[in-house]
Amino acid sequence: MRTVHNVVCGFCVAACGWLAVMHLILRRPGFEERFGMAILFVLQSLLALAVLNKVLSRVPWRLLALAGAVGIVWAGVIAVMNTLHGPHFEGFALVIGAALILQGLLTGGQLITRPFTPSSKVHQFGM
Repeated sequence: MRTVHNVVCGFCVAACGWLAVMHLILRRPGFEERFGMAILFVLQSLLALAVLNKVLSRVPWRLLALAGAVGIVWAGVIAVMNTLHGPHFEGFALVIGAALILQGLLTGGQLITRPFTPSSKVHQFGM
């Protein structure tokens, strides 16, 4: 599961980094807000990678990663819904939104279940 999570986080870092650069180059109205959001997604993906690969293991980092996971799931759902129901279909928004949802769910699932794993190992009798 860690490998899948690392791949999804890596994809989100690359895709959101690309988005940030595109916002800076195109400079459409409101690009500052979109650029900031893309950078936050990159930072959240890097934080999730660091926490789940045990580079950062203290509780505050884990709580920040969990809160960020909730935030990117919300942002991903909004992006997917706006793409599906908007006047213009933007495929990149659908793909990046789906990736953010997947990353957030994987991060949350691993952070929530990790404290319970040592106590829930199955003990075999007779060994």
